Amino acid sequence: MKLHDTMKIARWEFIKNIKSPTFLALTIIIPVLMVAGGMIGYFATSSAMNEIQQVAVIDETGALFPILDAYLSATPVEATLFTVDEREQVAEEVRQGLYNGYLYLTAQTVKSGEIPYYVKDTRDQNTFVLADAVRYTVNLHRLQTAGLSDAAVRLATAPIIFQTRSLAGEEASLAEMLVPYAVVFILVLAAMFSGQVLMYGVIKEKRNRIVEILLSSISSLDLLVGKLIGFAGLGLMQVALWLAVGLTIAARFIDLGQISLTAADLVPAVLFFIGGYLLFASLFAAMGATMKDAEGGSQMQGMVILIPMIPLFAAQAIMMAPNALWVRIMSFVPPFIPVTVLIRMAATTLPWWEIAATFVMLVLSAAVFVVLGARLFDRGILHFERNLSFKDIGKMLKKNY
Repeated sequence: MKLHDTMKIARWEFIKNIKSPTFLALTIIIPVLMVAGGMIGYFATSSAMNEIQQVAVIDETGALFPILDAYLSATPVEATLFTVDEREQVAEEVRQGLYNGYLYLTAQTVKSGEIPYYVKDTRDQNTFVLADAVRYTVNLHRLQTAGLSDAAVRLATAPIIFQTRSLAGEEASLAEMLVPYAVVFILVLAAMFSGQVLMYGVIKEKRNRIVEILLSSISSLDLLVGKLIGFAGLGLMQVALWLAVGLTIAARFIDLGQISLTAADLVPAVLFFIGGYLLFASLFAAMGATMKDAEGGSQMQGMVILIPMIPLFAAQAIMMAPNALWVRIMSFVPPFIPVTVLIRMAATTLPWWEIAATFVMLVLSAAVFVVLGARLFDRGILHFERNLSFKDIGKMLKKNY
């Protein structure tokens, strides 16, 4: 492989695609969606928690309403007390929209814990604040009727914080759990969007016969590696922009200072991201060389994207048993290595030798995929007239083809 030719291709790919409308659209749309999603979520939550509501309450016990009313006094929900004889009247007023609904509190419902809240339409109800108030009221009433003193009630209702600490006395690091998950998300996005641009670029060059000119002066390996380096630069630029926007939005909801990020948390995740990106990008480029048009490419793109998604489908099982034998085996199977290992990093502390072994396997796998991709690229790129079948691809990967 000639490094000079490879870097020329890399610069050419970077400059060409950074001006591409598709690339620019994907680069800008993702942050816009992040901002829109964050704002929608923030305003939806704020709106739900601050919605003014009128709630009627029928309290047969005679003891629950004062507790409930005191709790709701600091919220936008206003409660009005009615007698049992007024139940039909209250139900009619709920139907007319004068009240959002009415609570029916009895000794039996307090005992069972099933508190009925009657509304006109169960699909159009915001009960976040009211449900918390009812839970607090019933629990406090139960403790008081059990004969506990005020001090004992306060002690029983005090919040409990469950903390996991190592034997060295340290709390679980938030960064150790969040960073690998974030990298998995970014890897899948980068592979999906950058890989799509790479695949369609290869298909376009194939149809325009540009690749014939390129392969007459440089090797297919130089061409493919140059494309991968160029797209890696584009992908890192995209990721940097997405991270900047994502962290800015996240800072409005959580204290980022609580995430004590260290090099030990970041470096392994970044290395697995780079290895995984090169592996998936080489697959996209190789598949693009076998396609006649974008329609066929879109189907193959779905197959390639499905590969990193398979460990995501099993993410819950991996998190519950990160050191299970089948999970460890999956950590050494080339297409699944980056996503599986990153999920395991979020779930547990992996020994250094296992991280090193899986990373070496990832590097070797990426190198093999690049070489095989280059061979497929070389032998499939000049087939302009048709999409190649799996049988054709198998023949092309043989040395004597």
